[in-house]
Amino acid sequence: FLFAAGIAVFGFFVFRGKSSETVVSSEPSVVIGRARFSLEIVRTPAEHERGLGFRDALCAECGMLFPFDHPDRYAFWMRGMRFPLDILWIRNGTIVFIERNVSAADQARVYRPNEPADMVLELNAGRCDAEGIREGDRVVFSNIK
Repeated sequence: FLFAAGIAVFGFFVFRGKSSETVVSSEPSVVIGRARFSLEIVRTPAEHERGLGFRDALCAECGMLFPFDHPDRYAFWMRGMRFPLDILWIRNGTIVFIERNVSAADQARVYRPNEPADMVLELNAGRCDAEGIREGDRVVFSNIK
């Protein structure tokens, strides 16, 4: 009996370790170069307007994605923001414009890309520089519905 119990416990730990290596997250995410970010996806007009406003922080490996129905030069502002951001405009899976280190102090300024985009991704300020993310980089989304 003890031998069988020992084998069962050993098997549990061995196979548990193996399966955790192959678990694929069902959470929305994006990979840009070597960086991976978990995503919150903005869906409603009210969520679009609020964005990350009135929050104290965004986790280091997180971002907020704003998908749009068609490409345009979508404008963003920092109303209600309490921390700085990097704002990335994306079209057809490629970064077309980045506004880096956007300060939360200037809440009236409007930020707009140089060319149309169909998605906007907000990350903590400095993440683009830290990860070497630049315009022209490809982005790969997972579990975006």
